Amino acid sequence: MQRGHTVRVALLIGLALGCAPGVQALAGPSRAATDLFYSGAGELAPESKRLGRAKDYIADEQWPRAIDELRAAVADPKEPRKDEALYWLAHSLNQSGDQASSVETIGRLERDFPSSMWVKPARSLRIEIAVRLNRSDVLWWAALPQPAPPAPVALKPPARGRARKEPAPPKAPPIWYTDKYDPDADLRIQALGGLMKTDAEKVVPILGQIAFESENPGPASRAVFMLAQSSLPTARAMVMRVAMTAPEPVRLAAVRDLGRFGGPEASKELLRLYTTANEPVKLQIVKALGERAEAVALLRIVESEKDGTLRFSAIAGLGQAGGVVPLAKMYKSASPRGKRPIIVGLFTARADVELIRICEAERDTELRKEALERLRLLGTPKAKEYLQKASEKR
Repeated sequence: MQRGHTVRVALLIGLALGCAPGVQALAGPSRAATDLFYSGAGELAPESKRLGRAKDYIADEQWPRAIDELRAAVADPKEPRKDEALYWLAHSLNQSGDQASSVETIGRLERDFPSSMWVKPARSLRIEIAVRLNRSDVLWWAALPQPAPPAPVALKPPARGRARKEPAPPKAPPIWYTDKYDPDADLRIQALGGLMKTDAEKVVPILGQIAFESENPGPASRAVFMLAQSSLPTARAMVMRVAMTAPEPVRLAAVRDLGRFGGPEASKELLRLYTTANEPVKLQIVKALGERAEAVALLRIVESEKDGTLRFSAIAGLGQAGGVVPLAKMYKSASPRGKRPIIVGLFTARADVELIRICEAERDTELRKEALERLRLLGTPKAKEYLQKASEKR
């Protein structure tokens, strides 16, 4: 029974704090949020039997039964965790196809428990619903911080002619939000991500602004993640600009995402960034090229890089990219110190034949020992056969 409870708690943490599909890519649950969830679900605040049954139904995707239990929990004045029950009720209603009731339940959670930890995942769920219903007006309301109220001004006598009328501030979409709603960076980015399909040209500059101006590298990196997934030239240009001039943690995120989503031109763009980047960003570029199996680009770095750490990393990346032929060629003319990282690169490429050749031809005892150890780690049939023969010759 305890194992089943543990599995259920893990599942529910993923649902509540990883939230909607649009958020899963942005960020998982923070450690603090997870700890808070466990403290709420553990001995400090035991859940009611009714709420426990509802969670079991949710884990089994039995939405009608979960909704019945949760509605009863919400109506019970003795329910100790009514805020959590409201969140799971909104979640279950959405899963059952009743988005209208789900949105209304989220509004009730916000009104009755504005400081609850369940408010943020509920707001994320609301954005997910808006995306599904193609409500761009709702998404824009969530994506943009609400303007501050105008400062009071001294009264002036009316000018002659028609008086100029100031435009009224935008109204919140009925049912979805109140006029007092002010989203945080994570929810803004989720909403902007939902708008990328319909209003990308407007969204790209806003995401870029978040990437450059956010005091927290977390939201900035998530904004870059959204930009990197777009095929628009303006989005690609913004990612490159971030990779060149943003704060270092955000530059690292931009390089990583450019490698993941950059398409066929990414290797050229990464090499262009490499020429002016600092060492941490260069290391991330090398890693990205290795993950993309860009052997030609990595070979260029190996041949031109003077820094030993960066060159070693590029050689390892070349092995990851399957560059066995250039690595074997480099080994023949390398110094004893330069040969060791090449052995590591060949090991990364699982080049058992080349490592066997090194064991047979290398005169340096330490290098031969290094190659033998890598063959033992590889454990391929050829490696095992060679090691067996070498052992019999001793």
